[in-house]
Amino acid sequence: MTEFGLKATVNIDSGGMEVNQIEIRSRLSFSHLKASAHLARLSYEIEAADDGKHSTESFYVHRAYVIGSIITATSYLEASINECLAALKEGDSSIKLSADAAALMKIMWEDIDLKKKILEKYQIVLTLTENEFDTGKEPYESTSYLIKLRNAIVHYKPEWVGTGDSDENTFSEKLRKKLENKIKKLNPLAGAGDCAFFPHKCLGYGCAKWAVETSIKFTDEFFSKMGLPSNLNENVRSEMSLPEIPLQH
Repeated sequence: MTEFGLKATVNIDSGGMEVNQIEIRSRLSFSHLKASAHLARLSYEIEAADDGKHSTESFYVHRAYVIGSIITATSYLEASINECLAALKEGDSSIKLSADAAALMKIMWEDIDLKKKILEKYQIVLTLTENEFDTGKEPYESTSYLIKLRNAIVHYKPEWVGTGDSDENTFSEKLRKKLENKIKKLNPLAGAGDCAFFPHKCLGYGCAKWAVETSIKFTDEFFSKMGLPSNLNENVRSEMSLPEIPLQH
């Protein structure tokens, strides 16, 4: 699966071969992933330089980097499966499907492409190759949380967050319980005390790094189950390397 798809319409007659039309189809998935990693690194640089006296401006620049990293990591997931679906629809020879599965793929194409959620698309394609993700294990579990976090950012709904039993039912607290073992470092630029987990404490470099790495692990697992090499070549993969988070004392 290359960065650009190339298609040509060729006519051959007794006079020779004539190319009537050439079409190129780009892939955006890599751009999303590179953007996500780049933004994550920028958020790391702000946290690494922070002396506890950061300005309001640097706080919101940092937040912009983290939010952008989460959104583009999730966009990479959707672009990757849409590119795979397009290849399947057109009979990409590198993707082995039975004749029945290939015919079903063409019938289901529009419904899958337009109406299904991201993870549903992946599961449908795997089903066609008699595979599936275990929804209760990694990397599916973290990926489902990543998508929920992206949705919470894009479709943000403010809520009252406080103390006591009522806090247990807030979205922020429910999200914290899901992500507290996934995100290795909370946002050091957030206030202390009763500052809400979402959006304040979770939106830091630790979350951005988790988003990038989760999306890569998920697509790696998907292509492995398909019997294909990863869609990320070594050059692209090396560009996704992110600074490690120091152990917390």
